[in-house]
Amino acid sequence: MNQRYNDDDFAGFVEELVITKRLNKTEAGIAKQMLDQGYNSLSEIQKNVFDNAIERNSVKECKRCSNEIPWSEMIEALDNRGLCGWCHHFKSKMEEE
Repeated sequence: MNQRYNDDDFAGFVEELVITKRLNKTEAGIAKQMLDQGYNSLSEIQKNVFDNAIERNSVKECKRCSNEIPWSEMIEALDNRGLCGWCHHFKSKMEEE
């Protein structure tokens, strides 16, 4: 997972986690430090807390199509029970019929 922390849209995802209060107070503080000073500024304990928070608040791949979910779509994927935007849209259309 740490390799994906370098993705362009990762910082936006972390900011969204903080803004939407999906992280507890400690996790949010660590996330803010990571955003301001970088992942390498964190102590090993902070890295562990941060990594666990990201793991708990992310879905590696869509549960339907198995495509990797980009950070920019992660909040929606969490809200859509692990489905990417396309699969969620497709599922919604099927349920309407």
